[in-house]
Amino acid sequence: MKEEKFLLLVADSTHLIIKSEKLLKENGIECRIIPLPSEVKATCGLSIKTEFENRNRADELFKSNGIELEEYSVIKKGLKKHIEQLD
Repeated sequence: MKEEKFLLLVADSTHLIIKSEKLLKENGIECRIIPLPSEVKATCGLSIKTEFENRNRADELFKSNGIELEEYSVIKKGLKKHIEQLD
């Protein structure tokens, strides 16, 4: 069974998720908006999925644009998911 690992970006507003996705894409970072996994608690029902390798670049972009998002590491194997909040 194939294992998938990705970075999940979470915010408390839909507007911030959409703004963040646009910023990432404008800077050449592949990402997409997905429904927020039920294991993660936030008031917004959306999140951004991107490759884990994009984390440092995304962090720099968010910091320089005054955007604060929560970050989670997601490891998915079949129907099982391991989600861990990152510092």
